[in-house]
Amino acid sequence: MKKYEMDYIDGKRIEPLVITTDYNLIGEHTGTIHVENGTFTINGKLYGTLDIQNNTKVIIFGKQQGTVSLGNNALLVIHGELYGTTNLDYNSTVIVEEGGKLTGTLANNGTVIVKGVFGGAKSGNGKISVEGNGYIKQPITKDGVSYYQW
Repeated sequence: MKKYEMDYIDGKRIEPLVITTDYNLIGEHTGTIHVENGTFTINGKLYGTLDIQNNTKVIIFGKQQGTVSLGNNALLVIHGELYGTTNLDYNSTVIVEEGGKLTGTLANNGTVIVKGVFGGAKSGNGKISVEGNGYIKQPITKDGVSYYQW
């Protein structure tokens, strides 16, 4: 088993949650989650970093707020909402389903399929495709400052 750094939340040391088999999050969790194996499903709310490692899958029906990193051949399917920075490795995929929302900075070296909505800055050499009723929200610029109004 890998050793991970501790989180510091409200001045307390908190061990990260490590997923090694299929797991369903109901309710709320604050802190880092490392998905090493299986499928991790978020039906509640996650406030923290989500580390989706090689060859694993995460499905978000609820809400995730924080940084998300996808390893090689990892899959993230968003039916709910994701707010934060999302980093895709080569051969990883994010699917934003109809009704789903991906907001924040996207560092894409994989594939992003938008059937819902994406809004935020993007970089990387990956592919973004828009399907069905999906769309990419454009920022509003006022006094030289760009922002997204949801």
